[in-house]
Amino acid sequence: MKGKSVSTTEEILQFVTLLYQASRHMQPDDFKQWTITQLRQLIHFDSAWWGRALFPEHSDTPEVHGNSLFQLPDNYFEQWQKIADCDTIAENLYNNASEPFMAEVHVESMSGALCDFLWHHDIYHVLSFMKVDPELLLDAKGNMGDSMLVDFLSLYRNRKAVAFQPEDQDCLRLVMPHIALSLNHCLEFSVLTSQNTPTNNAVEVAMFDSGFMLNTPSLGFTALIKRDYPDWDGCVLPEEIQQSAQCKTTSWKGRHFTLTFESMDSYWCSRAYPSSLLSELTEREAQVAELFAQGKTYMEIAEEIHRAPATVRNHLQSIYLKLGIRNKVELVEKYRSLM
Repeated sequence: MKGKSVSTTEEILQFVTLLYQASRHMQPDDFKQWTITQLRQLIHFDSAWWGRALFPEHSDTPEVHGNSLFQLPDNYFEQWQKIADCDTIAENLYNNASEPFMAEVHVESMSGALCDFLWHHDIYHVLSFMKVDPELLLDAKGNMGDSMLVDFLSLYRNRKAVAFQPEDQDCLRLVMPHIALSLNHCLEFSVLTSQNTPTNNAVEVAMFDSGFMLNTPSLGFTALIKRDYPDWDGCVLPEEIQQSAQCKTTSWKGRHFTLTFESMDSYWCSRAYPSSLLSELTEREAQVAELFAQGKTYMEIAEEIHRAPATVRNHLQSIYLKLGIRNKVELVEKYRSLM
């Protein structure tokens, strides 16, 4: 089976144009699958793996997040984790981040464990590239850290396909920066177009993936988190907040801020609110207040929080007392003013 013929400059420019257009009106998971499908018109491949990874300080083994697989089994990443320490492809990319890695799968150029893993998935030719994320990671003191956040894309061909060519390598080098940047745009637009996005400028937002790695956080979001967690590295959400999100709560209350969570496919949209009168409410009361402010009824709220309507009324009376208001109309006005 032959690979695609060399892509023209016009085809590459058309791909990049469509990429940015699509990033404005697709959800992140749909955008990723669409992008990989469109890329096959430039470079032939049989399967692919696209993700975001953190290379911790003094380590060439990545912590992978935000996986998107194409024509690969769902447990591919889980299997890869077992041989991650032997992944010489990741090591090569880390040591030469400006160049794509292109090779046939054989023991002379790769570890035996990696070859066995790839052959098991009918992968015999590899073309990989990673793009360092333009949003630099900062340490607790605000200085540039030694960790590296990257977007990576690995394209694979099976046993029957011809090897990747230098022209494929050049094409991937050209389009990968746009693929990484357009994903950031897609994440940002997903937040901006969310139905529950408030217009108050005091609200800070961020997207994070299923591994709780932050994507496109606003500077204010990071600053708020660091008020409670001064040693936080600004990359993966603190463990306490992770546990709250895993329990499927809609909000988390810190000392200096409150976070809300909204599911978006394999991502979460998180909004950070500076402490205010709402900080006087318990986590459950803040949840009830938010749901009432969204216009939901007693019965709808009771069903959502898995409590009896009488319990919702008790929460509401406590909210009235703490916020100094008398009815639901005042609650909505107060809540929106504090947001």
